[in-house]
Amino acid sequence: MKKISISVLTVLTVFVGSLNSVVAEAAQENTVGKAVESRETAAVQFTDIQGHWAQAAIQDAVQRGYVDGYPDRRFLPNQQVSRAEFIKMAVSALELEAPSTSSGSWYAPYVTAAESAGIYKAGDYANGNLTQRMTREEMSKLAVKALGYKNVEDKQWMYLASKDGILSGTAPGVISPTGATTRAQAIAVIERLLQVKSGKELPVDKYAVAAAEVYWHKTNIFSVAPEIFNGPDNHNKNFGIDSWKTSKLRFGAPDGSIVAQVDELIAIDWNDPKDPNRKLLPSKDKLVWKFGSKENIFTNDLQAYVIVLKSHLPINKKPKSYPINQLNLAILGYNGQPTGELLNMAYLVESKDPKRKINGLVIPKTGFSTDGNIRVLVETISAGAPIYQSTLSKSKLIR
Repeated sequence: MKKISISVLTVLTVFVGSLNSVVAEAAQENTVGKAVESRETAAVQFTDIQGHWAQAAIQDAVQRGYVDGYPDRRFLPNQQVSRAEFIKMAVSALELEAPSTSSGSWYAPYVTAAESAGIYKAGDYANGNLTQRMTREEMSKLAVKALGYKNVEDKQWMYLASKDGILSGTAPGVISPTGATTRAQAIAVIERLLQVKSGKELPVDKYAVAAAEVYWHKTNIFSVAPEIFNGPDNHNKNFGIDSWKTSKLRFGAPDGSIVAQVDELIAIDWNDPKDPNRKLLPSKDKLVWKFGSKENIFTNDLQAYVIVLKSHLPINKKPKSYPINQLNLAILGYNGQPTGELLNMAYLVESKDPKRKINGLVIPKTGFSTDGNIRVLVETISAGAPIYQSTLSKSKLIR
């Protein structure tokens, strides 16, 4: 038998090793490819998502690997999600490291990961039971934390989530804070969250934002009419949306004999026939704006916002001095000459429908000038008695 030199054996060994490495890598790539293909196939083959509003999001989520379907080829998109399930989905989608553990509940590692990342902490949800169903407000809280928001006020979560396009309404102008979260809704929110974190700007449900603002601090003027009440010059915390405090909504006599309460201040875009709050107004033929005895009908081309005040006196120990159980609304800062014919400042609106009375003002979108500041003020209506008032907001507006 002929001897083979050591150098030849070395070459053969390197060649065989390289070949084995190539084969192994090819096998690994094939395995990964099959796994991806399997997830894609599973998403396509679900029997209950075809035509569903979240079909595309569900397919993306399955392909990402942070959620699966069921062995019977159903996904159950409308099944409710528990708090623990949503936390697990969010942690997996955000690729947070969940520590392995052999003790505790199945969701404990994901909760630990969420706590470490600052997107969840004990006490975030009422009663702390993570196996209970997740509400839409609770879902918003986790999503907003994942975006890095700090110093968020109570009930502000849904406003921030909707403003960034992560949350949409359940109907026009309806956000359903206590509504249950379904698997489809959870995935839609997580997919949008991932897009926002990647820098993508999402379309926004403006009616949801306005409704969420009302839920947060009892008004929507900063969402519906931002150019008037929250323009780009309002950087100081004493102006624009930051000037609005819920503590200002309740005021009155120092001795507590008269207490006034602003329930809501609602802005309605007159030029948006789909504005959900148009339902607060009477039909167009029964709505007028007036100055003294001069009345003007609302036309379709009138460029305006209608501001409706809902208020009452929860405590009134002097009914003869304060006979009217509502507040007067004033929007100051317009410096045009009032004529009652040209809408160049805030004017009183009146409903001619006895079944739908309103208390409010109409303000112009165009054709006006200001003294540099717009102030929203409410005050008690008295019969010769002292008047108590509260300035609800201030905004910089130079026209």
